[in-house]
Amino acid sequence: MPIEMPEMPPAVAAALASGLPRFAVAASPPAENVTAAMLARPSVTRSGRTIARSIETALAQGGAAGVGAPMVVLGLDDLAKGKSPRQSAARLWLQLLPAGDTGQRALAEVDQTSGKLTSVSEGAEVKALSKQIDKLSSAASRSASSARQELALISVPALHLTAVWLKGDPANGSDDVVIPNDGPIAPLVPGQRYPLADFQKQVKAMAADRMAKTKGDMGG
Repeated sequence: MPIEMPEMPPAVAAALASGLPRFAVAASPPAENVTAAMLARPSVTRSGRTIARSIETALAQGGAAGVGAPMVVLGLDDLAKGKSPRQSAARLWLQLLPAGDTGQRALAEVDQTSGKLTSVSEGAEVKALSKQIDKLSSAASRSASSARQELALISVPALHLTAVWLKGDPANGSDDVVIPNDGPIAPLVPGQRYPLADFQKQVKAMAADRMAKTKGDMGG
């Protein structure tokens, strides 16, 4: 089934364009009317080679290329009440920056409310998310189906849960599918496809359990 990549909002593009260079310094003083090449700041290079190379690649291409999607953030109260991600606005935008010479991507997070780049990260979860999205994109390009789904993301910070959300359109015969990313998220299985209703049922129980344990830890 074809996967549609959402178009980056102009405000997100502006946030990346202004935010990413703050992680970088000019490689050499620019000549008149010439823009200097940009390299990741030494502090970034020391803390994460993937971040450094990914930022350099994005800046060298003249913009924040890569794959991005809106992210809905849900709290435990939302899940316990059975709130659907379709009822929530996507406050964040996540952008997988292009891979540098490490072959791995860094992940930039933009707060769409403030219009600011809030973080650039790397690691096992970013690597798994990138692999999952690349796999979906590859499979979609080989599909002859007319039904389409749009890429989005779901985050539940309290459960350390991030998931790919393929937003369907019942009008063209496609349903919502949720694919959890790697992490300690049992009983959900990373990489498994869940119909949205099944996913909601699972995370509702997980949220209720976490809330009950949290209240128990508070004592009396």
